[in-house]
Formats: sequence, structure tokens, C-alpha cells
Amino acid sequence: MAPMAELEVQRRQILGKATRRLRRQGIIPANIFGHKEPPLAIQLEAAAFERFRRQHKAASLVTLRIPGDSFAETALVHSIQRDPCTGKILHVDFFRVSQEEEVEVKVPLHLVGEAPAVKESGGTLLRLLDALEVACRATEIPEAIEVDVSPLVEVEQIIHAGEIKLPPNVRLLTDPHEPVVKAEPPAVEVEEAAEAAPAAQPAAPAQSQPGESASKES
Repeated sequence: MAPMAELEVQRRQILGKATRRLRRQGIIPANIFGHKEPPLAIQLEAAAFERFRRQHKAASLVTLRIPGDSFAETALVHSIQRDPCTGKILHVDFFRVSQEEEVEVKVPLHLVGEAPAVKESGGTLLRLLDALEVACRATEIPEAIEVDVSPLVEVEQIIHAGEIKLPPNVRLLTDPHEPVVKAEPPAVEVEEAAEAAPAAQPAAPAQSQPGESASKES
């Protein structure tokens, strides 16, 4: 289960384009929404939020508190907007949740075990999916879901989403047929197969009909 964390926030009065001033001061503008309540504009320190993200890789529950105030909201990080050039966080949306309600989240995958197709046949593991979408109670969100790769005995074998063992009380939402990890053949075999393939023959030029030129211009 993902641990509960806390973040200190402040009510935000600065809205719209003026929020650029906040970002220059190391403050992230944010909103809290959901549960049929009106959205609430807040702000938080960028350094504190970056620490939170480093310590909680998954979709973790967080308690948002205003120091010296009775305000407290339990929420999930819904979306993070970043500058496409610098990667700097521009805005965060938090989604209100009750600790007992079922939520839908994406949980990162962690590969464990050893694949015989890699150890004995020289293959390589190709990760096809980084996270699974699941449903569970907000208090039971796992930090990560382990994927045991030991069933990959031969190259070209694939583990699908529906074959992954989930923690208790966690329900899969991702298509169970979605490929997650594959044992790729050794690079030498791939190169040899490419060399053995017959080269494609160039197509013969089309014959011009009487009264027609080989190329037309409009």
C-alpha cells in the first residue's frame, strides 16, 4: 500500500497569466477538484512537491494541509503539467478522494525474477508497458506491481496483463490481452534473419501509352 504523505499548501489568490510570477518565486499553482465540490485554487512550494514525487513514485494518497488552519483534503495527484522544453512543473491538479472509496489509478510495473530466455538463450527483455491501470480502495493503492519474468522460457514469449498476479483487493482495468514484457531473440539472430531475407526487386517502370507522356504535370 502506498504510504500516506502530507503536503503544506496555501490558498491561491493569483489566477490566470499572473501565476507566472508565482513560478518565478519557486511556487507551483494548483487546483483541487472532484467529489461534486467546487474547485479550489491552491499553491505549494515547488521544492516540497519535487521531494514528494521522488519519495512516492506511484499514484500515492496525499493529505493537503494549510498550516494554522483546520483545512485538510485527502487527494490523489491527477495531472502534472510541465514545460515541454525545460521539464519544469507549471501546474498540478489534485483529485479529492475518500480513503474508503474505490479509485482508478495507473500503478508502475517492477520486473522481478530471471528469465531463462535471457540467461540461457541470450535473449533480451523488451518492456512493452510501464504501468497497469487498476481499481482499488484509495488506502490500498500499491507503490508498484511486480511482474515475475521467470515464465519466459523461450524467446518470442510474452507476458500479458491478465497473467500478472495482482495484490489483494486490486482489480485489473487494463486489457488482459495487452502485452507487458517480451523475450526478444538475440541481436545476432535478428541480423542473420534480415540478411537471409531476399532483397525486394524494384518495380518495373510503367509503360507509356500512345499519346501519353511518361510523367504528367498539373
